[in-house]
Amino acid sequence: MVDIKEVAHKIYRLEASVPGMNTIFAVYLIPESEGVLIEPGPSFAIPSIQEGMKQLGMEDLAYIIPTHIHMDHAGGIGTLAQLYPRAKVLVHPRGVKHAVDPSRLIESTRMVFGVDFEVRFGPIVPVQESQLVIPEDGEIIPINGRELQIIYAPGHAPHHMVIFDHSLKGLFCGEALGLPSQGAKTFPLPSVGPPSFDQDLYLDTIERLRQLGAQMLFYSHGGVELEPDVLISMAAENTRTFGDIILKGLKEGQTLEDISRRIGDHITSQYGLKVNEMDIAMIVGGYAIYFNNKGLV
Repeated sequence: MVDIKEVAHKIYRLEASVPGMNTIFAVYLIPESEGVLIEPGPSFAIPSIQEGMKQLGMEDLAYIIPTHIHMDHAGGIGTLAQLYPRAKVLVHPRGVKHAVDPSRLIESTRMVFGVDFEVRFGPIVPVQESQLVIPEDGEIIPINGRELQIIYAPGHAPHHMVIFDHSLKGLFCGEALGLPSQGAKTFPLPSVGPPSFDQDLYLDTIERLRQLGAQMLFYSHGGVELEPDVLISMAAENTRTFGDIILKGLKEGQTLEDISRRIGDHITSQYGLKVNEMDIAMIVGGYAIYFNNKGLV
């Protein structure tokens, strides 16, 4: 039996953990209007999702909504679409080609996680075009009196979108508002996913999402947080500060390892926190690719 909890009114959350990875995959279910699944995750999460649906009395899905087409958020959408053929799969217009033909997603996943990634994460299969729905920016999906608004949120990826529940003022933010580090205190790190990360768009998105006045954040790689203003401000500050430190280090010819230590020292001195070295290394490496692509180093 999976551990599924009601984290807000008729919003249920379950986690799917991967052995050997310091990452949480959070899946959200809304058992209304035949069922809504937000952040389906990779294919390996499907048995947990189905068990969670069974516990909630959900027999079908009306909507499957990933925030963006990266393996950890949407690797399972093709298989889920086959299992629930009446479900509509909502995808950002710039993510449609990857949903229909996931060859580039498969290639990038192999590069990051190895040729045997399917052993841990499950297969990535196409979504039939007949099940795909491309929502407009700002479009509202009515769910039995609940309004879910789709908002484009580029920066982490050009095909990123978030879902704002008007009835709760709750925001399913994907990775648009940072990646919460795992620890006693939520600390949103910049979510720098090469090669499509764009810092300017990322910061613009953070400021636009701040204007929604959200009262809770539903993180995809974390829990549910009730201090959105604090965390949004911290996400913006970290994005700017980390970028400045990394760019300065690159221009000075420092190694990525040296820059990673500087970021770790900054976090400890300013916040009294220790962040996983691998998480810092991924941020520094992602920023290095971004600054190189921009011609800044």
